[in-house]
Amino acid sequence: MTLRGLLRRDGAGDRSGEERLERCFACDADLRDSRSYERHRVCHACGHHYHLNARERVTGILDPASFRETDRSVTALDPIQFRERQSYRHRVLAAQRRTGLAEAALTGTGTLYGREVVVAALDFSFLGGSIGVASGERLARAFERAASRGLAVVTVLSTSGVRMREGLLALMQLPRLATAHQKLAEKGLPHVTLLADPSTGSAFAGLANLADFIIAEPNALVGYSALREMRERTGEELPADAHTSESHLRRGLIDAIVKREDLRPSLGLLIDLLMSNYELRPVGRPEREPREYARLEAWRQVQLSRHENRPTAPDFVRRITTTFVEIHGDRSGEDDPSVSAGIGLLGGEAVMLISQNRLQGLAGPGTIGPSGFHKARRAMRLARKFRLPLITFLDSAGARPDLAAEEAGLGDAIARCMREMLRVPSPSLAVITGEGASEAAVAMGVADRVLMLENAVYEVVSPEDAARRLYGDASSHVDEVAERLRLTSHDCLRLGIVDSVVPEPGEGAHTNHDEASLLLRRSVVRSLTAIQRERQKRRLNSRRDRYRNTGQTHAWVRGRIERRVADLTDRFAHWRRRMGRHPRNAPRLAETPADPEIMR
Repeated sequence: MTLRGLLRRDGAGDRSGEERLERCFACDADLRDSRSYERHRVCHACGHHYHLNARERVTGILDPASFRETDRSVTALDPIQFRERQSYRHRVLAAQRRTGLAEAALTGTGTLYGREVVVAALDFSFLGGSIGVASGERLARAFERAASRGLAVVTVLSTSGVRMREGLLALMQLPRLATAHQKLAEKGLPHVTLLADPSTGSAFAGLANLADFIIAEPNALVGYSALREMRERTGEELPADAHTSESHLRRGLIDAIVKREDLRPSLGLLIDLLMSNYELRPVGRPEREPREYARLEAWRQVQLSRHENRPTAPDFVRRITTTFVEIHGDRSGEDDPSVSAGIGLLGGEAVMLISQNRLQGLAGPGTIGPSGFHKARRAMRLARKFRLPLITFLDSAGARPDLAAEEAGLGDAIARCMREMLRVPSPSLAVITGEGASEAAVAMGVADRVLMLENAVYEVVSPEDAARRLYGDASSHVDEVAERLRLTSHDCLRLGIVDSVVPEPGEGAHTNHDEASLLLRRSVVRSLTAIQRERQKRRLNSRRDRYRNTGQTHAWVRGRIERRVADLTDRFAHWRRRMGRHPRNAPRLAETPADPEIMR
């Protein structure tokens, strides 16, 4: 059957008056009585998403009859007097008559679940949705209008890039948009973008990736380069899902894929979270924190922290929040599943949550690579921009110890992540839920307050590795070394590394996930409420002093006395050991050569 045979005119049933399909291109399903196709232009059988024009996009997102178009008079018919067989001016005029739009960019304001937003949509029917001088000016004004009025921006892109027939003036719309977008970012206002099919070229690189959160429709063609160009360069056929929204999500280049029927509630929820102005406040006297904990042997606590049925950090996040919207990757081309991050509601307040997952990893369960630290850092930057409290949940086997991670900049990623967390102006809270392993824990654990579950551990190195280095055998000395490392929750509390220990039910969190989550949620809310009562300047100074002064040191006089006592104690212990081995030939303590520095 030909394409012409599949189409019929049905202006009454088609909101846009455009040609309406009788059968699906993708699966040949009958669309004549399909409610999904009628409402959303989505095949009910295979889920194929068909093209919508810009006005359909806008009205499908916003509250009914709330859209008000702006800047309709901004046009530029032929900025560089481009010459070809058919004049460029004629092409623009023909596109205006065909689509009913004055330009490819439709901009305006409206409400989304009652919240006013600025919305902009690029229509692929208008010269491929390409951005020229007029479209660039409209989009720039939309960002500036949102910044001046304190509104969020929603952009919907279906575009082939910038407009070739407007030459370098079209290319210069990218810095124009970046400049206008900067005003929005400086005000801490969100920009969410939807990528429809197709969204390619310079607009993808210069507009879509400025957004704080990127959503795409299923199986949409998205990316910078054209498929034709990539095929020509490689001389080979590309994978079946290359350049699709699904492949971009796997690599952390976009944050979510949302079906068209779910788009409106998803956007409403996300903008509510990003623009939340509710904060936890105490009522009456604060609850007392528990002080009695079970004190198991250190090695036993290490084993409990790794128990196969123990809730993971993402498990705790899902259980203590009422809403959670995840972000993926940092748009560098790799999404490490050992770290998850997103925005959630905790006690009615929007917070940024980062959790380490000991059961996931690109190169083995629980080890975190550079992209995991980059993802956490992106979440911290979003917390800074939107003034969201930051909560991290630590439970991993440590940083990924392989050559690929090293060559990808693992050390730099750890350092930058730690520095970013120290700089976040929002209240911050870290929770060690399982095994807080070395630098991976520290990079995401330098918070205003640090909590620790009762059977969690915080390690400079795993007890097995320490025993292997000290004794060459991990099995026979691991329990002894674990005790000496002072890695248990009550050890960390006594050393001042953590502020509070969260009790666990029964024999450990693995015995009752619901109760463990309830106890943790109560402690997290209590601590976050206490932090938010402090003035920001005082809180940041306290954070700086906390990590500047970690570990006890002594002044010169006390230090000399301490070193002398320690040296004499060490000499006496050495003498006793020698006496035990050779009682007849052991020298007297007075005959032991003295350190001139100590005796001076």
